[in-house]
Amino acid sequence: MARMPLAPVRAGSLPAGERTDREAARTRSALLPTLLALLVAAALVDWLVTRTLTRLAIFVPKTPPMITAYQGLNWLGLAGSTLAGLAALAVVVLIAVREGRSRQGLWLAVALTGLAGLTVLVPLLPAGSWLPAIHGLTLLALGGLAVRSARLNGGWPRRLAALLPALAMLAAALSQAGPILYSLLRLPGPPRWGLPLFHLGEALVLLGALALWWAYGRGAARRYWLAAALPALLFLLAYRAAPAMTATIVVWSHGLTLSLAAWWYALALWLFGATVLRSLHGRHSSPPTAVALLLLAAAGYAPQLTAQLCFGLIALWLLTHDPQRACGR
Repeated sequence: MARMPLAPVRAGSLPAGERTDREAARTRSALLPTLLALLVAAALVDWLVTRTLTRLAIFVPKTPPMITAYQGLNWLGLAGSTLAGLAALAVVVLIAVREGRSRQGLWLAVALTGLAGLTVLVPLLPAGSWLPAIHGLTLLALGGLAVRSARLNGGWPRRLAALLPALAMLAAALSQAGPILYSLLRLPGPPRWGLPLFHLGEALVLLGALALWWAYGRGAARRYWLAAALPALLFLLAYRAAPAMTATIVVWSHGLTLSLAAWWYALALWLFGATVLRSLHGRHSSPPTAVALLLLAAAGYAPQLTAQLCFGLIALWLLTHDPQRACGR
């Protein structure tokens, strides 16, 4: 007996609950790329203006025109930082919802939901009482993303490109959580392993730039290499002219202590810049990958604020997914 061909299921014939779920999923998929574009713009303002340019004012003569310019720059930075924090919170919630629908991502949904909730509730909680929870959730999220990175499909270049930045941030998070852990356990501190672990994380940052270039930046056009050489050269010149000032600004803006040779950082910055430019332009461009790289840079190696931590977690989440699918394309 011949089987009748199955008619395609129309949206109107789906049960109301399933239809609502699908419409909500489509809405989230359309909203995520828009929020990511807004987030990366605001995060760059937070990084380059709030955490870098405005802090250079301590080295600038305090003339009336300079004070006026600084006030305008400060307002721009505050607006960018506020917008970046709100956008990061919204993106984290969307990622938590998406991960919560998958059993494999339940751990990440719990960690992100906890971080988002604590970010909102911190002003209402006793001072310092929330620090153990923040550090615990941070370690859970970073450790889980590192494990996910090691299991990525697509070969070792893509795995290392996601794994090394995750391990670097995990090393910084562990060194920051060490004093809190010792205080809770009533152990004499600070822990001896904190500083060596922090320096190991810095080495992983530099190796991560190499891995990101190998996975996403190879084949960059010559013009991209020339453009990316400019910030690396400016960094080296600034460091040669004023090592202490340059190191202070880098620590404030990115969390790196420059404990290694300066030219290693310049080389990593050059590779990273060429990788970002290749991801933004050209035949093999991948804007979602560029968004992940820019958010990783804006997060810094050792984030001091929850918003900056969210930048890094979002970036690592994007790197552990197919970029187009992660953004709902």
